Order: sequence, then C-alpha cells, then structure tokens
Amino acid sequence: MKSRELNRIAIREGWKLLYQDSTSHRVYVKNGKTIVIPYHGAKEVPVGTANKILKQIKGAE
Repeated sequence: MKSRELNRIAIREGWKLLYQDSTSHRVYVKNGKTIVIPYHGAKEVPVGTANKILKQIKGAE
C-alpha cells in the first residue's frame, strides 16, 4: 500500500492533519489520539507498517 493511500484513508475516517514533519511524516489527530504516517509519495509502505497504521486508524472510534 502506498503512503498516499494511507493518508487518504485517515482523512476519510475523520483524522485531521495536525502537522507535517519536514516532508517525510504526517501527524494526524482524532479524539485525543495521534498517529504518524510516513509520507513518501508513490513509495510502498512495508506490509507490517501499513497494517499497524490501518489498525490505529480504525481503532480511534
């Protein structure tokens, strides 16, 4: 999964961009929880990392 896709999913799930660290990481916040999503454009995010991020995105209900 590409980092661009993870960012789209986070926004669709209601996460708000808090800030972007340099150019490689974006920090999102929702309900007092924060997640960091690496942002490298079209590069693939490793499977384990992507799964962990998706679990965090879905678990902030």
